[in-house]
Amino acid sequence: MTYALFGRFADRFDWHTPPHHYQDDHAFVLERLGEPARILDIGCGTGVFLRKAVAAGFDAVGIDAAPEMVAIAARRVGKERVSVEQMQQLRERNAYDGIVALSWSFNYVSSFAEAHDVLARLLRALRPGGQLILQIAHAPNATGVLEEDREPGPDGKEDDIVFFYRFAPAPDRPDTLQAHYVYGCKSRNELFCEEHRLGAADVNEVAALASRVGFESIELLDSWRGEPFRNAFNVFLLARRP
Repeated sequence: MTYALFGRFADRFDWHTPPHHYQDDHAFVLERLGEPARILDIGCGTGVFLRKAVAAGFDAVGIDAAPEMVAIAARRVGKERVSVEQMQQLRERNAYDGIVALSWSFNYVSSFAEAHDVLARLLRALRPGGQLILQIAHAPNATGVLEEDREPGPDGKEDDIVFFYRFAPAPDRPDTLQAHYVYGCKSRNELFCEEHRLGAADVNEVAALASRVGFESIELLDSWRGEPFRNAFNVFLLARRP
C-alpha cells in the first residue's frame, strides 16, 4: 500500500520536511557508518539523507515503494542512485557495507513475520561486517500528544505550511502505531488528512528478530545522542552482520 502522503502529496511532504528537520539524526547515522562505503537507504523518500551521504563521500543508493518520492529523490541525487522497490522484495546479496532505514520506513510492514523476512533480506544484502541502522517506532512509549510543525510555503511565506501529527498505540494492537497526519497550506487553500498504521512497532521484539536471523552486536539507543534505550518512542537499532 502506498499512502497518499508519499504518493500524490509527495511534493507537499517534501515542503514540510526540509533537510534541517533531521540534521541531528542524519549526522549521527553518517558518523556511525564510519568510513565512506557503499550504503543502501531503505525508504529513501525524497532523497534528503541520500544527498547528505553522497556529499560525505559515500557511494549511496536508495529504494522507495512510492514512484512519486523516487522522482523527487532523483532530482536531488541523480536517477542512477534511486529506484522504485519495496524492502520486502530486496534480493541482493553481499552488496552493501551499510544499510539504513530512517524515519520509521522499516515499520511499514504488516506484521512481525514480515519484519522477520525483511531483516533476513537485509542481512543477506550486507557484506560480512556490514552495519544495519534502523530508526524504529516503539508504540508502547507513544504519548498520543498532538504536535505541530510550521514551515515556509512554496513562495517563501512564513508559517504558510502547517503540519499536525499525533502518534499513539493502536487500540486493537499495542505493537502497532497509529500515526495521524494533517497537512495544510494556507496560500494554496489545501487541507489533507491521513492515518498510517505502522507495524512491528516494538523495538525489543525487532531486536530479538534481528538476533534470530543472525545479526550481532545489537544496540538500542534512545536518540542520536547515544543514550541506551529507555523511554523513547523513536528508537535507533544498530546491528552488524558477522
